[in-house]
Amino acid sequence: MTTTSAVPGRQALRAAGRQSAKALFAFTARALQQVSTLVMTLLAARFLLPAQYGVYSLGIVFIVLVQTMTYTGFYQFILTSKEEDSAVLSTCFWLILGLVSLASLVLALAAFPLEWMFQAHPLGTVLLLLALIQPLASVGAWSSAALLRRGEVTLNFTVMFAQNLVALIGGAMLLWFWHSIYALVAFRYLRVLTGAVLYAVLGRDWPQWTFRRDLARKAAAFSGGLYGSRFLAFLARYAADLLLGLLHSPAAVGLYRFGNRVATGATDVFNQPMSTFAATQFGAAARQDRDLAVPLARFAGAITMLTGLTGAVIIVFAHDVIALFFQTSYLAALAVTYAMALRGAAGAGQMLIEPAFAALGRTGWVMMFDLVSTGVAIAAVFAASPFGLEVLAWTQAAVVLGTTGWAFGLLRWRGQIRIGDALRAFGGAVMLCALYGGLLAICRMGIAALPLSPLAALVLGLACAGGLALAVLALAVRLRIFSLQAFSG
Repeated sequence: MTTTSAVPGRQALRAAGRQSAKALFAFTARALQQVSTLVMTLLAARFLLPAQYGVYSLGIVFIVLVQTMTYTGFYQFILTSKEEDSAVLSTCFWLILGLVSLASLVLALAAFPLEWMFQAHPLGTVLLLLALIQPLASVGAWSSAALLRRGEVTLNFTVMFAQNLVALIGGAMLLWFWHSIYALVAFRYLRVLTGAVLYAVLGRDWPQWTFRRDLARKAAAFSGGLYGSRFLAFLARYAADLLLGLLHSPAAVGLYRFGNRVATGATDVFNQPMSTFAATQFGAAARQDRDLAVPLARFAGAITMLTGLTGAVIIVFAHDVIALFFQTSYLAALAVTYAMALRGAAGAGQMLIEPAFAALGRTGWVMMFDLVSTGVAIAAVFAASPFGLEVLAWTQAAVVLGTTGWAFGLLRWRGQIRIGDALRAFGGAVMLCALYGGLLAICRMGIAALPLSPLAALVLGLACAGGLALAVLALAVRLRIFSLQAFSG
């Protein structure tokens, strides 16, 4: 009897182990994109002056706007639509390719006028080069959505992992030996080209000439609110860069973007994968008519725990890292780094608005949310910009915290989703991360009293941070604030 009953137990344990391994790999593959971007930012701060990095950062602001059209709207329609697979995939391929190609053409035509406007040479050339590769990037995005719709999550993340690993290694080598902003442009090309080749070789989806107008109209109606909301979210996130470039200089943009990227690049290592998992799980729950309160609570706790722990590490160790590895001119961005670390940890509600309302088919409310929150954010940017980088950054962090609270309220009010469990998970995660940050600061002070070199002290401190983070995550699992189910596709 004991042996017989033990067999199902071992099988369940092995199944759980396989699921955990797949989830970990998927998370690692998605996070590697943010890691590669962060590493390139750090290398740029080592080899390029703030003014040079600022020119590239301005170029990336406009490319992000094009990418916004690539990974939302029609992309999410592929994930959530209940129509026939072949019709959805074929129609949405031409919609995505056409939209991104048009946006890239407009950006290419505006490249040199923007260079003149910002007085930032060679911004025009950088924008032109980056715009040329975006249509090919949209094909890779379509292939990714097709694999996710078919449930081939592991294959999708295998391609993503290989793509980002090649881009990271190749891009780092380029920048190490070629201290130029064009090495950063080549890094972007390497990522897109590698992904296109891998999806073409490993994916089974190929575009067809079929284009259903009725389905295109349905996709456009679904996507309109999402595109509008993403554009507003783009303004909220990058208005500061644009205003600094217009009112001050590319150097100010470089400092702000470096401080921002160090913080958000680290927190986005978790935010971006969790956003993908959330979109997939909310979409699956909608197709199967399941309660959306369950994934809402799951992701509210998981996102806040991961970004909060990361933010605490950034705040405690950012000064040591910048002083050791980068040009001292970048220490002026330290206050921005602190504020953006807290902003990244406070944005769980904002992140969950889009997948939740997309699953409900009420994307107009996503746009309404972003319209109001973006208006507040832009007003805050205009008000804070004259007072310097520090005031600007802390103002943005406060705005994000406020809009996250409103996001949960809107999900309850218009989405009719129970938010009690989500608020409990969010609040519990905030308290655990605050406790973690306090303990980590005490550890750092203790290590600083030891007779160690700055590098050895930093390594020991980060090791302590990792061990302490595992303990806090274990406690969060026990308190039902953090769940590994958030990492499944």
